[in-house]
Amino acid sequence: MTDIQSSEVSEKHRLRHFTRAQAESMFKFLEKVITESKTPILPPEYSQWDTFNSLYQHTSEIKSALANFAKGDLDLRVVKKGATTGNLKAILANLSHLAWQFKVAAQGDFSHTVDFMGEFSDAFNLMTSNLARHEREISEKQQQLAFMAEELKKEIRRRDHIEAALKESESNYRKLALHDPLTKIYNRSYFNEAGLREVEITRRRGDELCLLMMDLDKFKKFNDTFGHLSGDAALIHITKIVQEIQRKTDIFARFGGEEFVLLLPQTPFSGGKIIAERLRAEIASRRNPAPNTSEPITISIGLAGLSQADALQVESSEVLLRALISRADEALYDAKKAGGNCVCYYLPPNSDDPSAAKPAAPKSEKTEPS
Repeated sequence: MTDIQSSEVSEKHRLRHFTRAQAESMFKFLEKVITESKTPILPPEYSQWDTFNSLYQHTSEIKSALANFAKGDLDLRVVKKGATTGNLKAILANLSHLAWQFKVAAQGDFSHTVDFMGEFSDAFNLMTSNLARHEREISEKQQQLAFMAEELKKEIRRRDHIEAALKESESNYRKLALHDPLTKIYNRSYFNEAGLREVEITRRRGDELCLLMMDLDKFKKFNDTFGHLSGDAALIHITKIVQEIQRKTDIFARFGGEEFVLLLPQTPFSGGKIIAERLRAEIASRRNPAPNTSEPITISIGLAGLSQADALQVESSEVLLRALISRADEALYDAKKAGGNCVCYYLPPNSDDPSAAKPAAPKSEKTEPS
């Protein structure tokens, strides 16, 4: 007799003595195996029943697999076969595949769909479809933003270019507005602003300053003889000589026509006389003031000074500047009447100049060219 046949005979023998109480006890134990969280150990008296022992092992494996599944472990470890195990394996396989699909979607690939889990599949497919649509919308928005950012950069560059051009234009306009177009030195408009500022500074400091009015001698005859282009060249020639001699703090401007003005801040009357005579002599010594001309050009200079006494007598700096210009112009007129190529001074009352008389009223004094 084989072992299987012997086992069957033995189990049939035990069944003849199997009681209702034993059956109820075994079913209660099986209920504990299914319902309790911790699987009880199979008692020795139950393990002798092969069928019950197999049912216990199968139930324990499925219970353990379901417990692991509840914790997120989709790796099924069930040895026993059967419909229940097969269904459980199918569920776990589907969930494993769905988990893989979620990983793919998490990496940005929304092209996959699921069609094997009913409502789960519908929910997953709806999610990936919405994510794909949102991704397209975000991509389109990003492209729009990139385009707008590039357009904004272009607009900023364009505005910067326009602003730079405007600043350059403003700078050029101001330069043109304040400079003489022929000689490139300051014009009368600038001199009026700068002169007023220097007079105010001189009054605050208690300093002195001098003003030289210069005019080219017989300039009309020069123009008529050599032409206006030569006349322009002569004006530029005179300008360059004055620029060689003037100090950085001096203000040199074309006052009008062939007339120039040189303001000398922080300069006493005696110092102004030295500078005026130096200018007159230097200009007279130069030859070829213009192309195709050999004879020199000379200038007449009128000099006036602003003393502390003047500053105290007049409250308005603007009035003082006008008076200073008028005095220098009066001295220049005297130099022109004297034949030109000389310096005349406007001497205010109570002047302490040792080279001049001290009349009761102001007048001009001439210095002969050396």
